[in-house]
Amino acid sequence: MKLKNLIRKTAALSLALTFSLAGTGCGSKGTTAEPATSAEAEPTEAATEAVTEGEATEGKATEAAGDVTTVKVAWQTNAFPLAYEDENGNLTGYEIEVMKLVDEALPEYEFEFELAGTQDAEYAGLSAGKYDVVLSNAFYTKDRDEAYALPKNPIGASLVGIFVKKGTEGITDFASAATAGAKLTPILAGDGLYYVVYKYNEENPDNQINLEATDSADAFMNSLGWVAEGRYDFAVWPKNYYEQLVTAESGELHDYDAQLDFYDCRSVYTYSVVRKDEPELADAISGVLGTLREDGTLSKLSTEFYGYDAFQYDSE
Repeated sequence: MKLKNLIRKTAALSLALTFSLAGTGCGSKGTTAEPATSAEAEPTEAATEAVTEGEATEGKATEAAGDVTTVKVAWQTNAFPLAYEDENGNLTGYEIEVMKLVDEALPEYEFEFELAGTQDAEYAGLSAGKYDVVLSNAFYTKDRDEAYALPKNPIGASLVGIFVKKGTEGITDFASAATAGAKLTPILAGDGLYYVVYKYNEENPDNQINLEATDSADAFMNSLGWVAEGRYDFAVWPKNYYEQLVTAESGELHDYDAQLDFYDCRSVYTYSVVRKDEPELADAISGVLGTLREDGTLSKLSTEFYGYDAFQYDSE
C-alpha cells in the first residue's frame, strides 16, 4: 500500500516545529514547480548520542587561522532544492547559494561546507561542536531559539497553504475556511502547522478555525485521503511538500492531484541554526541576511530554485 509505506517513511518528518509567521495574504491557487524538500524536524535522541565525545573534540568546528575564522556549515542529503550537488558535482541549492553570499560579505570568516548526511547527524554534530551552522530548512521554535543562536533575520521562507476536495467552492484561504465553518483535519500536537493555525486564530479572534490536536504522527499524511474522501473539508500543508508528493508527476501520491486543489496562503520564515556559543557569528550572519532580503536577492534566489518567490506573502 503506497500511502501506508510513505507514512512510515515520513513519520520522523512530522514537522514538529513552531513556525514564525511572515505574512497574512492568502488565496492564490498553487502552481506547479520542481519538487522541494520538506520542513525540518528535531533530531532524535539516538542520533545525538551517536556523536561521541571524541568526535566532538576532534571536530571542533570553529578555529581561528590568523585573522580569519573557519566556520563549518553542515548540509544534509535529500534536501533538493535547498542543498544538493548538480550534474557536475558542484554544491548548490537555495540555502547553499545564500550562505555563499554571506561568506563573501564576511571577510573575517571562511565558510566550509560539509555533508553531514542525515538531519539528525547535523544537529548531533551542532550540539557536539562538530559544526558551527546547520542548514535544514528550519522553522522558528522557542525551544530551538533557547538551544541555539538563531540569526534574527531568516535565510528563507516557505509557503504554506491549504488543500480542499476538487470542486469545493468558497474555501481558498484561512479566513474563508473559518467563515464557512469548514472542518480542518486534526494536526499533530506541537507540529509547526498547528502553530500556523493557532497564530491565525490569535490574529482573528472573531473568525477562528476549529483547531483540533492529535497525538497521531500519521495525521499529516492521512489528511490527503481524509479531505479527498470528504471526511474533512481542508488541510494545511507546506507548498513544497505538496508539490513534491502530489503535484509532481513523479510524486508518490500524484493520484491525489486529480482529487484536490491547493491554494497558497502564508509565507513562513526559515532559519540557519548556529551553535549556542557563537552569538557573534549568528549576529554577523543575520546582518548580511537582512541586507540580502532588503535588496531582493533572497526573493530572486527563491524564484530560481523553487520556481516562485516564497517571500511573496511577506508583510513585514
